[in-house]
Amino acid sequence: MNSEEFQKEYLRVSNKLYTFLFRLTGDSDEAQELLQEAVLRGFRGRRGFRKEADFSTWLYRIALNVWKNRLRKTAREQDFQKYMRAVPLNGALTPEDIFGWNERNKKMDKALGVLEEKYRAPLLLKHIEGFTYREIGGMLDIDENTARMRVYRARHTMRTILEEV
Repeated sequence: MNSEEFQKEYLRVSNKLYTFLFRLTGDSDEAQELLQEAVLRGFRGRRGFRKEADFSTWLYRIALNVWKNRLRKTAREQDFQKYMRAVPLNGALTPEDIFGWNERNKKMDKALGVLEEKYRAPLLLKHIEGFTYREIGGMLDIDENTARMRVYRARHTMRTILEEV
């Protein structure tokens, strides 16, 4: 893959990848740093990109590895309290709607913060980013059934936590 092809593909997925990293970290600066590092690593390794894989899946995997390395390096998990902060203010929402939405998000933030890393990433990849179990497995270096099981357990854990909150 030459640099022009890489740039074209990167521009196609950059916003979604940034949003995913923001949801993982809960911090826009951290997400931007991770995105830059993932893109740099991807660009350097672009000659190793196999065309039979989807570019977005490949770049997401690089970004996930960068994130995991950052967690290991700092020896602590990030605070995930900023997940899903963008309220769609299109004029159709009342203040009561917005307040209810924010309250639900606070509950979701708490529940996501409790989830183990091995369950959080597959859940976000499936339900927020829309990847298939096969793609998730490829990104996380686990088989498809393990990805399916982790998403199931994450949903079950989230449901339990949300009932308690």
